Amino acid sequence: MTDQRAFRTVTADELALAWPRVTLVDVRSREEHATAHVPGSLNIPLDELTSRLADLPNSTIYLMCGSGKRSSQAARLLITHGYTTVNVAGGITEWYRAGHPVTYPPAPDGQSPPSKNPAAPGLRRLLRRLFRRTSA
Repeated sequence: MTDQRAFRTVTADELALAWPRVTLVDVRSREEHATAHVPGSLNIPLDELTSRLADLPNSTIYLMCGSGKRSSQAARLLITHGYTTVNVAGGITEWYRAGHPVTYPPAPDGQSPPSKNPAAPGLRRLLRRLFRRTSA
């Protein structure tokens, strides 16, 4: 017998092959999402997910966060509500590391726009912390 609460996990590269034909929900906070996000992703913070089920289509939901932990929690939660879910391993950190497109907030007036796929300051700090952990 299979676990009815199981969900599939894909890599950032596997998501990129399906994107943008799938629904991608970013379960990070609004502040995290505003710093950098996958273009076209729907931001529904994890703590709001249950109250916003009506915002979700009746199709497979791909879930992303910063690293994969919150999106795994979201996947389990949505399964209990009858959704088919797919977790993106490594979250936006792995998406960025793989070189896939990321949307950043507009540059303030007078500053040049960001060059090709640079990390916004908040994401740069997060990536530095994560890389320090994985390279140690």
